[in-house]
Amino acid sequence: MLLNIVNLLPLFTIVLFRTASVLFFSPVFNQTGIPLLVKISLSIVIAFVIFPTVNDSQQTLPDSVLPFVALIFKEIAIGFVIGYGATLMFGAFVVAGDLIGGEMGLHMAAMVDPLFGGRVNPIGQLLQMAGLLLFLAVDGHHWLINALVLSYKTVPIPEFFEPGLTMGKIMQMFQGLLISAIKIAAPVMIILFLIVVVTGLVGRSIPQINIFMIIFPIKIITGFIILGITFPFIVRAMEYLLNILRKDLFSLVGGM
Repeated sequence: MLLNIVNLLPLFTIVLFRTASVLFFSPVFNQTGIPLLVKISLSIVIAFVIFPTVNDSQQTLPDSVLPFVALIFKEIAIGFVIGYGATLMFGAFVVAGDLIGGEMGLHMAAMVDPLFGGRVNPIGQLLQMAGLLLFLAVDGHHWLINALVLSYKTVPIPEFFEPGLTMGKIMQMFQGLLISAIKIAAPVMIILFLIVVVTGLVGRSIPQINIFMIIFPIKIITGFIILGITFPFIVRAMEYLLNILRKDLFSLVGGM
């Protein structure tokens, strides 16, 4: 019994590295507020759960140290691709919020982004948090585990994935990210742009009005009102985009 456990330990280590890489780079789990010990413990638990399915395929591991280390780095790369692919859609939510907040004049109110690092305005933070809650509500964390299990069928442990095809798929997802961000932000941005045009015309017709003193408060107040009215529709659009993410994620893993 003990000898069997010792013999299976290298294979479990490989499975653990791919699992931990997926979790450390994926949405929700890569939050800086989650303690490192919790992430490691969760990775070990998930690796234990999926390990019997990997062990059934009778994977062959290299005998020497250097090929084994190279195999570990390959597993980390695969986990990074899966986790990063799942995180891309949240980049669309942050970009959309940044576009809306920038049009409202909230660039000076930027906050620290716990998901991507750096700074993001409050609207981007709001859409990102809403996206994370939706991700959990639609069982997005289950998608990640299913994609992880599928990756062992498309890229078995001794084999390497196709970097060209994988990068091509990620670039397609990145392109979709930008288009999705514009679609989410477009209604609010168009209305705020029309407000700028109207106030500009008022300023031209009534030069006595200091248009720069009133345009910024008007844009902020109107922006929040429009955002409150359109927020249910934005949430529906985000849910639709998350369903697209599920298809893209499994397509990404299946094409490795």
